[in-house]
Amino acid sequence: MRLYFHSKMPFPSTEVRLIATFKQGLKQAVSDIDGYSWDDVDSITEQKLLLMAIRDHDLDSEVTIQWYADGDMLPELDHGIENAGELAIRDEEGPYPAVQQVAEYYIATEENSESLPTEMSITEVINAETFSWLREYYDQRDGPFQDLYLANIDTHLHLYQCAKACDPEAAVEDFPENLIQPLSERTSEMKRELLRFQVFAGLESYVTQFTKVAETVLDECANRGVAEMDQEQRSEYQKLLQHLDTFYYHGLWKQITRLIAVHTVSGPEDYFERAANWGRVEKTKEKFVEVFSEFAETASEYDIDVDIKEDQLPEVWINRESITKEEFLDWELGQSLPKDAVSSVPEDDPVYDLVG
Repeated sequence: MRLYFHSKMPFPSTEVRLIATFKQGLKQAVSDIDGYSWDDVDSITEQKLLLMAIRDHDLDSEVTIQWYADGDMLPELDHGIENAGELAIRDEEGPYPAVQQVAEYYIATEENSESLPTEMSITEVINAETFSWLREYYDQRDGPFQDLYLANIDTHLHLYQCAKACDPEAAVEDFPENLIQPLSERTSEMKRELLRFQVFAGLESYVTQFTKVAETVLDECANRGVAEMDQEQRSEYQKLLQHLDTFYYHGLWKQITRLIAVHTVSGPEDYFERAANWGRVEKTKEKFVEVFSEFAETASEYDIDVDIKEDQLPEVWINRESITKEEFLDWELGQSLPKDAVSSVPEDDPVYDLVG
């Protein structure tokens, strides 16, 4: 039976308390550093710093880890702990560090950060621009689907930077030199990566539909000279470009990573997370169309017409081929195609990408 703090059982699981120990240690370390507070730590940074310490203490086999939208993460983080300081695991209960020891571990990174994923201390990580640092993290960590995650973060960063350049409250930033080419190149790379792995079959068509929408919007922004506008004029386009990034992240990327999450989850209670994510995987097309429709309304406010061809959005492989959960989980990364065996067809091909 799964244990939660609010249940009738007297104690949360060891896994939940172990994670709480590391979180309390991280919070204490941050608060002990002059000029920093827990409010400075966003959720992505928190996840990565916790995973770093848990792995460094050789305790990763005792927690559930899965790869999802922002890479590897702890799905059991913050599950049921209200009084983490009291419920954290004590030394005498096993080979676990106490909260104070965890805090000292993080503080020590200010002097020696060689063991950290990007060799940056916790303050350097907190100070870094999150998505730029995340790209370094993907590049240096040998995780599953590494090139797919790199293509994603480059696409996300490009759209984020376009929107940030329109933010009236941010320091004035320049638009990327080319609005369309970086996005087109990285989404093409994303399609090639998806085609290498059978588990993603069908999702490359979703990338094609998103790319056509994004190129239409960015091309219209270029034609209107948004990049050359002053800050006040540019700010009118912030909503459009932020929503385009949202369409990418929630409409496309999260649908891809739902499959990754189910396939990569491992740990003491991994089967719970697989069961929880499976239903979302089956709603891939429904969610993509829903998020697109919301974006299309925003685009229409700017007199930009965008559309997608729903008939070219197939069911994902596991649905189309009636693949069972067991068959899906038995698939291995070693069964993928080599990079040089995959190519994309011309943009005017309405149906499929081809494997060359």
